[in-house]
Amino acid sequence: MLKDETIRDWLSLRLKRSLDILCQKEGVRLSNYSIRIDYPPNFSLGQYASPLAMQLSRFFDKKPQELAHGLVQTLRDDDELMPYVEKIELAPPAFINFTLKSNIASAIFPHHSNGLEEYLKRLMRPRGKIIVEFVSANPTGPLNIVSARAAAFGDSLCRILAVAGYQVYREYYVNDYGNQVYWLGISLAYRYAEALGLGLPLPENAYQGEYLKDIVKKISAELKLPEFPKEEKAFFEWACEHAMAFALPAMQYIVANQRQDLKDFRVEFDNFFYESSLHPQAVNETFQFLKANGQVYEKDGAWFLLSSEKGDDKDRVVIRSDGRPTYFLADIAYHRKKIERGFDKILNLWGPDHHGYIARMRSALSALGFLQDNPERFSVLIVQQVNLIEGGKTVVMSKRLGKFQTMRDLLNRIPVDVCRYFFVMRGASNHLDFDLELATTQSERNPVYYIQYAHARIHSIFRQAGLNFDEFPIDFRGKESYLEGHFRKELLFYVLRLAEEIQDIARNYELQSLAVWLYETAHYFSQFYSLKQENNVLGLYREKPQEGEALLSLIKLVALALEKGLFLLGISAPRAMHREDEIP
Repeated sequence: MLKDETIRDWLSLRLKRSLDILCQKEGVRLSNYSIRIDYPPNFSLGQYASPLAMQLSRFFDKKPQELAHGLVQTLRDDDELMPYVEKIELAPPAFINFTLKSNIASAIFPHHSNGLEEYLKRLMRPRGKIIVEFVSANPTGPLNIVSARAAAFGDSLCRILAVAGYQVYREYYVNDYGNQVYWLGISLAYRYAEALGLGLPLPENAYQGEYLKDIVKKISAELKLPEFPKEEKAFFEWACEHAMAFALPAMQYIVANQRQDLKDFRVEFDNFFYESSLHPQAVNETFQFLKANGQVYEKDGAWFLLSSEKGDDKDRVVIRSDGRPTYFLADIAYHRKKIERGFDKILNLWGPDHHGYIARMRSALSALGFLQDNPERFSVLIVQQVNLIEGGKTVVMSKRLGKFQTMRDLLNRIPVDVCRYFFVMRGASNHLDFDLELATTQSERNPVYYIQYAHARIHSIFRQAGLNFDEFPIDFRGKESYLEGHFRKELLFYVLRLAEEIQDIARNYELQSLAVWLYETAHYFSQFYSLKQENNVLGLYREKPQEGEALLSLIKLVALALEKGLFLLGISAPRAMHREDEIP
């Protein structure tokens, strides 16, 4: 039924029926094909189009135009389809274009309705349990700008996956074990001594950040340490001996601050998983599992995973020749824990330096048997670098120069709404230029405010009409003819694409398309609203109640869709703004 499918899926089913009829007539058998439904470049060509005839014409031994013509004739005999179709046309080279009627709105919203939520819930299909690991920054310092982008992208994607039907679990992996933690402790020991008057040069591998001075101040009261030697070599040995005494409270402090920054950014996790919890038991058990299943071999005293047999460019060391497990083995153990917790899909968002790690981890999951039935159960998105642009130039990220370096620096200057939108304007795999001047502009030039103004304008119209927005029903029954023309129909069908946007993003993770959809929906509303004579909603409501109610239903649907889209990106949808009258 149309009310339980997106328009696109419904059209796909009608096309499949027509194709089945033609196959039966001509004795053609098809398998492993998909029916693609696209959006034409503009509404003058219809709302939907399919290249199906071009995809399948060779199986019918026909020209694409001939097959398309046959499909169109069959579609025109479809009694379930045609009540909602204005016309079906062929467009070069052999597209089948659908122009639908506005009465489809009543089919989608068959009863008095106050929101999109019930429609989106009807479309939801159970998709299983997915664990999304994102941000996962090292607990050695504050979150940086790339972590902020990963946080915005990961959280927004989780919101969309949940609406699409997944049981979503959000996890942050804390690398609180190994060499980096040891060197954090050594670095803090030097800063501790510096605060007490001993100025020694930091070792080459030490963390150089000035933020370590602040951490030392916060944790120094907890430290119970013997007096340190003042000679350089002796002090280094003392710092190595007491490294973990510094590192453990420092990591607690750093992670607590990271969590607070994320919370202020409207990002929360179901779990912070600590790498240290894997050692030694889970790491050893994972190695024994791989060994028992013939997935590792010994060479020169070290143990290697047979990763080259599963798509990696070479076999990878999991146990060093001195018996110590590698970080890779710990990571395998961590992913084994994900599998043991019953997740159907694993999605990781990693930083820009992790490209080469994808094949390695995929080979490990294959060795664990997780990808045996479905290689799509594991996916990785690489979140690329962010360039902060000011005055047309790239900002040098240096705390000593007083320039942006951390996520907190950015949040202290740019509102959360703007940050979150700007971070998802481009695909995660693309470098992002973050325009600081545009981000601080509070006008319709800023896409965030442009969208929010459109939403606030609609609420303003309801207030001026003396109507309660939340109680006003969306009801198009008997009023569908009023949705034709004057940007009304274009606005209606563009808003109804939201459900299809959610479907697509749940499949391809191309989050930027929702940012585009929000902006363009606001633009269509602005075009609608700019026709003040034809679309004077308040005047029509008073003088022509039927038409006015139809338009009020339409713009309420727009407001609800904007609010939902903004929520999915973690952005607020204010009902009143100081400059709502300035929508162009």
